[in-house]
Amino acid sequence: MAIIVEGRIIGFIILVATFATFYYLIDQVKKGRQIRLRRLPAIDGIDEIVGRAVELGRPVFFTNGGTGSLSGVLAPQLLAGVRFGTYLAKKCAELDAKLIAVDCHPDVLPLLVGNFDDAYKFHGKQVPPETILYIPQGYSYTLGCGSLITRERAAGTVMVGPFQHEAVFVAEAGLEAGALQVAGTARSSQIAYFAALVDFPLIGEDIYAGAAYLSEIPEQLGTIYGEDPFKLASIIISLLAFISYNLNIPWLLNLLTI
Repeated sequence: MAIIVEGRIIGFIILVATFATFYYLIDQVKKGRQIRLRRLPAIDGIDEIVGRAVELGRPVFFTNGGTGSLSGVLAPQLLAGVRFGTYLAKKCAELDAKLIAVDCHPDVLPLLVGNFDDAYKFHGKQVPPETILYIPQGYSYTLGCGSLITRERAAGTVMVGPFQHEAVFVAEAGLEAGALQVAGTARSSQIAYFAALVDFPLIGEDIYAGAAYLSEIPEQLGTIYGEDPFKLASIIISLLAFISYNLNIPWLLNLLTI
């Protein structure tokens, strides 16, 4: 039995090169190398939301999605949402903006509470009572988020994480309240709603890139930084395969199918 199957050598080379690049970049970040990542407009949008909330004397609303758990496939999205929420909490603590955060995940709630506590303590403050609210998943979560945004007349909303049908309802509530909105999810079925309804959408893997940028964790920064060259290489290889097949260039097609 062959270790490397014929026709998959190019794929194997790319896989090895990918891991080697990630390892090198992570090691460089740990040694102090400064990696510059593009700051997403949505992060600037969060800063703008907090400033707007202070000016208007109205709260900021946050939620990290209405589905998933830390033991499931949606865990990365939940953790990305917590990272955005932590950044938001730190900005609210800095500027004394009122924050209302809703979570519907029993296993994520302790993590969110701990991160918020650290964010406020960073500025020498305590998390105000009733900042974090637990509402169970389902329509109770959807209606609860919508009613809070409407009743409190939120100046802005930040919604990052795994969303289902509630995406359009909550985003629509923010739109009706006149809130400035940042929202993102990696669930492809819900991206269109956020893109249509919010001011600063995070599309797909943008939530992971943004979370890595905010975390400043070497493993995350190195991985995000190293992804783009291989995305470009994949596009080039796909184009070469398309050209070689349609223009009947045997040597190029054979090279790509080694």
